[in-house]
Amino acid sequence: MRLNTPYLKWGIRRLLAGSGRDLLSQADHSWEICPAETVEVPPAIHLDGSMERVTGISPWCDWGRQQFLVKGGWADHAASRAYLIRNVDLRGAFLYCGAAKAQPGFRTQRHPANEAGPVQRFEAVHMMSQWAGSHYFGSYMRDELPLGLLPPEGAPCITVSTNTYEHEAGYRKILSLPRPPRMAAARIDELTVYSDYAQNSSKAARYRQLRQRLRDYFKDLSTSAPTGVYLKRGATGERRVVANEAVIEQLLSGMGFDIVEPAKLTADEIVKRLLDAPIIVGVEGSHLAHTMYTLADMGTLVVIQPPDRFALPYKEFTDRLDLGFAFIVGHPAQDGFTVDPDDLKHILDLVACA
Repeated sequence: MRLNTPYLKWGIRRLLAGSGRDLLSQADHSWEICPAETVEVPPAIHLDGSMERVTGISPWCDWGRQQFLVKGGWADHAASRAYLIRNVDLRGAFLYCGAAKAQPGFRTQRHPANEAGPVQRFEAVHMMSQWAGSHYFGSYMRDELPLGLLPPEGAPCITVSTNTYEHEAGYRKILSLPRPPRMAAARIDELTVYSDYAQNSSKAARYRQLRQRLRDYFKDLSTSAPTGVYLKRGATGERRVVANEAVIEQLLSGMGFDIVEPAKLTADEIVKRLLDAPIIVGVEGSHLAHTMYTLADMGTLVVIQPPDRFALPYKEFTDRLDLGFAFIVGHPAQDGFTVDPDDLKHILDLVACA
């Protein structure tokens, strides 16, 4: 076991500096990829009285932001920028530069011991991992895959440790985005990192490019688009149980919807079942990311919200691509929450008339 010397040096420099620093503050040079923008977004389709049932929000959400996404209005989107940082050390999930540190990777490595192995040396390379995408599948699909389109063609790129995503390899093949080499220990003379979290026009253009790549990959698919899809969350991720899910599935199946559980399928199988569906219904969560590149142009995502974990992360995506977004809020139940079948039929009627 080797000493994690970059960690120790960072600790000493942080102590001398009096505080830690943000890695981007160490950049020798930065440039704008897309300027900040202000755009008008539509309100979410929802039933009167829905918000009165909300008892809590996702810990990753701001209540004011969620209320804005429900009501619509003028939205500010931050710029996307690139930063060139010199003399960076990579160990595990972390990057170190002087008194600055960042964690683009998964897991924690805050001790002086290091099992990363031999240190590789790079003159210049682009970092293709971000914290959110390394931890959550939804963020991986929303942020990390589009990030792969930013570096110049042929530029050397690397990634770091990430969570394990069952469908990652399949989507990378479909979208022609081979995963860059994953590094555990490196010394980098010039590292380019990106601030690319905003849903600006650059991100929207890259979403469209990936959506087209997916359709090009399945251009010979002979089956027709489904009437609609109910995307089952199953037992994946944090527990969000629809106590009367069998009733909801029976209702939607009777309307011609396909019932799809991604956890039981490959990426290819998921795409074939979802491709160009005009309506996709599902409980809020990362599994809804399967809809991002498959939902039909002008299609609508209908999200079933647990009353105690309200969140609208996918509305920011649908807004930028002129896709529809609707939601209904469940009712608290002993084993999770229930969905009123009449509410679901009503929201689908509103979607059809939108």
